[in-house]
Amino acid sequence: MLELRVLGELEVVRDGAPVMLPPSRKTRALLAYLALTRRTHRRERLCEIFWDVPDDPRGALRWSLSKIRPLVDDPGCSRLVADRQTVELLTEALDLDFFDAQACAGAEAPATGELARAASSFRGPLLADLDLPLNTEFHTRLVGLREDARKLQLQILRALTERLAATPQEALPYVRELVRIDPYDEAGWALLISNLAAVGRGGEARQQYEAATRILREVGGGSGPLLRAWRTAQASATRPADRDTTKTEPVAAEPIAARVAMTSSSAQPAPPPRASIVVLPFANLSNDPEQQYFADGITGNLTTDLSRIPDMLVISRNTAFTYRNKPVDTKQIGRELGVRYVLEGEVQRSASRVRVTAQLIDAETDVHLWAERFDGDAGDLFALQDEITNRIAVALDLELVGAEAMRPTVNRDTQDYILRGRAVRLKPPSRENRAEAVALFERALSLDQDSAAAQSWLAIALTARALDSMADTAAADIARAEDLAERALAVAPRSSVARFAKGQVLRAQQRHDEAILEYETVIALNRNWAHSYSHLGWCKFMTGSIEALIPAQERAIRLSPRDPQIGLFYSRIGCAHLLQSRLDEAIVWCQRARNATPAHPQFRTFLTAAYALKSDNDRAAAELTEARGLVGDDRYSSIARLRAVDSWGVPKIRALVEATYFAGLRKAGVPDE
Repeated sequence: MLELRVLGELEVVRDGAPVMLPPSRKTRALLAYLALTRRTHRRERLCEIFWDVPDDPRGALRWSLSKIRPLVDDPGCSRLVADRQTVELLTEALDLDFFDAQACAGAEAPATGELARAASSFRGPLLADLDLPLNTEFHTRLVGLREDARKLQLQILRALTERLAATPQEALPYVRELVRIDPYDEAGWALLISNLAAVGRGGEARQQYEAATRILREVGGGSGPLLRAWRTAQASATRPADRDTTKTEPVAAEPIAARVAMTSSSAQPAPPPRASIVVLPFANLSNDPEQQYFADGITGNLTTDLSRIPDMLVISRNTAFTYRNKPVDTKQIGRELGVRYVLEGEVQRSASRVRVTAQLIDAETDVHLWAERFDGDAGDLFALQDEITNRIAVALDLELVGAEAMRPTVNRDTQDYILRGRAVRLKPPSRENRAEAVALFERALSLDQDSAAAQSWLAIALTARALDSMADTAAADIARAEDLAERALAVAPRSSVARFAKGQVLRAQQRHDEAILEYETVIALNRNWAHSYSHLGWCKFMTGSIEALIPAQERAIRLSPRDPQIGLFYSRIGCAHLLQSRLDEAIVWCQRARNATPAHPQFRTFLTAAYALKSDNDRAAAELTEARGLVGDDRYSSIARLRAVDSWGVPKIRALVEATYFAGLRKAGVPDE
């Protein structure tokens, strides 16, 4: 029997005994990659992923395969199949802990013992010993797989703690692990407090509550499930039965809603956390009951995607599914789960077409805030499922930020100012909007100097106005943003917001190679952050990959077709066409960018150059005049001045800029000196 263990450091186990692995990290990484992808690979692609051209990649691949073959092959069983063109690792006769854990988590009703075994298989981060940061494609995939494994571990632990709810002493180790893995999950902390109280560990419950409060303050949490669990624990400690130390029978851990109901009736219920939501099971309106799996997949994917959005608290899928096939009373659900918003929807399939509708409801007022319909071809259901859930998640992020910012607040705190600043950032860029966002994030940070969220968003706002040529003190803004981003990452290294802030700083400093890794990490943590795809494409373009620019912007547009800052995506597509002398296409996209964001000076100068190169001199002059009026310095006074303030990456890109963008500006009347 051959086992491959990836949930921790890579291990190969044959008949229960560990096998010595080759010292080459790339060889071990190649083995893991072949096993986890479970498909045939072309040799050329494997060479591109793991080796540089000067290193004789084909020779290095042959050597690595020669070291892998004895690890995985048995007499009469060749698992590594390779020819001159392709390589594949056959995994049918191979036990891989990651896939076993996935199967357990996906089973309809796994036994408690199976869940416990699956939980014990997680020994650390996936492939903890195989970081290859210089191999960008492998590194990006590894970051994503690690996040998938972490989510899988959380899913198993949550299912296990629910299964052991009646025996809190048995559940306690798994609850502790749940909190360790996801310290920003307020529901996990609440469960830990409840279990500690149930087994009579009141002193530790208080210490854990204080620790949770400090940690959750970073993301604006702590006033929902955690506070209710703490109040319940305090109330339980005052009851005589709980003070009976001779009691030996295990104390049943009641459901959270039941425990909350037992608190003093005079206590005022805590308000639901901001941007808190439950995704109710989507209804299957198709005539075929077999299509229920697709509706359930939409629900599960949305729950996962929404949980990755900054400042969002999402009720777990298992809890949400307890409301399946029950009459929906939105206000009651909001009270029971402690959420402000409810998302519900329907799925209908007819022949080869699928229609999904979704609507967002305010749980406090029962008012419908947003609704959308999505249609698609059922040819590839899984691709369609991903496409729909991605678009819903992005649209909801925009809607919820706006809704929270509009909600009246008597005493504004750090989180309130962060949400208001984010709402301002959703407006098309202008000097006034950029300044207002900075001011709101400054106010948030002044109320909590240690808030990683406030530090990250302020860094993002400062770099945004510098990058958009809308800052009077760009150098100072970038320097301060760098300090803020580093402080945020020191306490929240897995925060997608902090990673995005770091990427913005690096891009503003023209360190595009380093920025690429940060944006890839953001996407691994939150696959629906449309601007990360856009910026990733721009950074790759600046390092010489001009062919990467347009697909990245198209991906961003597909994810967020109603993005308030969509002008940026349009402009970058226009820039790609301009630099390759496709002037008609450049004009179309640059006009769209200008119309979407009329206050952005660079969008207008791209259009200026395209008009001038087409000899449309009047329009070129008009756009140049507008751009000069919008920018806060004299950068458009000469080509030399523009070169001094704008960097255009590697020589290959600079040559294209000289031949098209600068040539067009000269023709429009911008002098060389």
